[in-house]
Amino acid sequence: MRTPTPTLDLLAEFDAGVDDSYAPGFELIELGHDDGGYPQLSDRIRPFAQATGSGSTYAFWLRDDRDDLATLPVLFLGDEGGVHVAARDLPELLRVLASGWEPMGGWDRLDYYDEREEEDGEQGGDGDGYDPCPENPAFRAWLRDRFGLEAAEDPNEIVRAAGEELREPFTAWIGPLIPHAVGGHGAA
Repeated sequence: MRTPTPTLDLLAEFDAGVDDSYAPGFELIELGHDDGGYPQLSDRIRPFAQATGSGSTYAFWLRDDRDDLATLPVLFLGDEGGVHVAARDLPELLRVLASGWEPMGGWDRLDYYDEREEEDGEQGGDGDGYDPCPENPAFRAWLRDRFGLEAAEDPNEIVRAAGEELREPFTAWIGPLIPHAVGGHGAA
């Protein structure tokens, strides 16, 4: 997969080299192959990955004419509604993905939850229990080696900061197209 962003190309190379999941529900798709379920946004987004197993999508928000898509904000397009700013750029989203936490989005908000279980059944941690992403340690190492980035300790901090920073331009853009997207929690 060759894309207009070297960062996404590197991710595709990593993706092709692992046999199992490295981020919950995450799966690369052909860049811009569909509209993420939001045809009214199709001229300003480029979907590039499934965000959940149920059909939510990550897409670049083409808010300006930058050549490298990896420097543009990343949106979460919810399969049950809601469009949210997930990260200020692709490297920031990679930190969110490396956390191993699962996205859950609706009309009001986007949150990430730690669904891993330790051996004793407790949530979170690095025990020997259920881990939906056995390749996550390899992904974390790749992220550190390739970009000098660490996994987000709490991906919700990244999502909230990106949502706050981009609230005004996001609301101005999305409001006329999907009015429900600016209700409740706003752009975040």
